[in-house]
Amino acid sequence: MWILSGDIGGTKLALAISKVEEPEKLVKQIEVKSPQQSDALFKAMIDGFQSMLENELGDVTKVSVGLPGVLDIEKGLVIYQQNLPWRQFPLVDKLQAHYPNVEIKMETDMTTAANGEYKIRHFQKETMIYMTISTGIACCTIHDGKILRGAGIPGEVGFSLTREGEYLEWMGSGPALQKMMQEKTGDDATLEQFFERYYKNDPLIMPVIQTWQEEVAHKIHTFLMLLDPHVIVLGGGVMNHHPQMVKEIAEKVDAYFTLPFFEHKKGRIQASINKGNAGLIGAALF
Repeated sequence: MWILSGDIGGTKLALAISKVEEPEKLVKQIEVKSPQQSDALFKAMIDGFQSMLENELGDVTKVSVGLPGVLDIEKGLVIYQQNLPWRQFPLVDKLQAHYPNVEIKMETDMTTAANGEYKIRHFQKETMIYMTISTGIACCTIHDGKILRGAGIPGEVGFSLTREGEYLEWMGSGPALQKMMQEKTGDDATLEQFFERYYKNDPLIMPVIQTWQEEVAHKIHTFLMLLDPHVIVLGGGVMNHHPQMVKEIAEKVDAYFTLPFFEHKKGRIQASINKGNAGLIGAALF
């Protein structure tokens, strides 16, 4: 018996299959380029699933996908996506037609990633915030085993304001951080190359990275004061590839707690366990 999971992105579709009895263990996974036509994108997803199921025994019991953009979870509609072609797209109905009598789940990619991090830790009643720093910045909160959905679009912390009055995403996402360092140095290097220079104590790079860390740490400090979560997980491409950044941001957050009665709030920041597979594993675990 199989679970099909998908993490649908603007540049690639990450797809996987796992067994019902061990949904967190991806038996097979593939990545394919995301077509920019609506029907072609759906077909690429179905074809990818079918290619992994070829020569495998057993039926599909669940299809679970996470994707960016504005979704209507109750109606199963993809309302709008900035980097994908689906508009008012009835994804759940189309999946149900292709896989009749199978459970279909659709969630935001942020929610699926958070779900995987929550359940891989065997949490049930705890409060956890999953924050991703990648091409964008966002977060998802799970409390008492339930996703906090607010009035409809929660977790858009990338569009909260920094202490300088600009959006956090405009200075804190991967592309924004790379651009800032390029402007500071006059060097057309990649983000990875800039981080390598930071690790070598490059005096041009150090203050830019440290300012970025402080802004992220300041936001996380607010989360801790507001919700007092048991764990804050830092994931997404930037954090997954640079565990030292997680460590240094955690140290900055802990340093903010100078009052003795907040000592217990220290040590709550963790790196992602599932890393780049967070969305696929979390989708399978729904």
